Amino acid sequence: MSGCYAAFHKQLGDLVLLEPALARLRDHHGAPVRLFTRGGHAAVVELMPGIKFMTGLPIMPLADFYCFDPLSKSAFRSIATPVLRRHLIVPERRELRWFHRFLFARPTAPELGDTYVAEFFWMNTPVASTTAFRPPRLSRPPGDWSPGQLTPRSFLLVNATSGWRRKLWTPAGWAQTIASLAPDTRIILTSGAQDWQNLHCEEIASLTGGRAQIARTTLRQFLWTCANASAVLTVDGAASHLAAAFDTPVLTLFGPTNPSNWNRPAPRNVAIAHDQTGTRIDNLKNLDAGPVIEAARQLLAPTR
Repeated sequence: MSGCYAAFHKQLGDLVLLEPALARLRDHHGAPVRLFTRGGHAAVVELMPGIKFMTGLPIMPLADFYCFDPLSKSAFRSIATPVLRRHLIVPERRELRWFHRFLFARPTAPELGDTYVAEFFWMNTPVASTTAFRPPRLSRPPGDWSPGQLTPRSFLLVNATSGWRRKLWTPAGWAQTIASLAPDTRIILTSGAQDWQNLHCEEIASLTGGRAQIARTTLRQFLWTCANASAVLTVDGAASHLAAAFDTPVLTLFGPTNPSNWNRPAPRNVAIAHDQTGTRIDNLKNLDAGPVIEAARQLLAPTR
């Protein structure tokens, strides 16, 4: 029987970064890779060819189970799965828990350092590969995932929040950046669903005088929006990883997190992590709008 089991119960953006490792498992074991992950992430798994979203108790005996996070939910899921071998791959030794040594023969936990997270998981997935690492890729969402009233490439997406408050940029900074864009550019503004995220988004929209239109989306609609925007401007989080995986031009603002871990620079994937003096920005409240405006203009400039 082809395929294998895998588990990963971290956040949405982290799941996108796991895609190259899952593809490596698929190529080695054959499809499908049966993935246990958060229930709300099923739509993302649909866009990963050869990866199957799993629920319930598995009954199919297979040889291998790969756990890519240190969470007890993933580790104990492996106990309930009929497999011969269980593998644990996590970025840091400090993430190992007492129960891991009873469940996994040889946990893999080298230090992450400055390695790109997607490449770390790919490099440390313990199966042979005949190809070199490539960044995460997702299939394009079907047309019926569109939130309506939007057509591909007719709008620019600003996703101003992530799961951490300390990653936020100022509403004034976003408003200045939006005001600098061509007046005929349609701006769609999205955020997470928590109250503080919605309030942040509403303050930005208010400062733009209504030019930025707030869109409340389901996950499927959000995926379609990231895939079909003319470009995405965002802070470090799921929107950044999704846009890059869809090959949508994206500008990401980094503050407290290490851009080397969470971004792989490319002409269509630009990161701002330093101020005008070249100093790392620990708090995005200290980021001036000037460098963001200039980077956005270059990203949106028509190619010749």
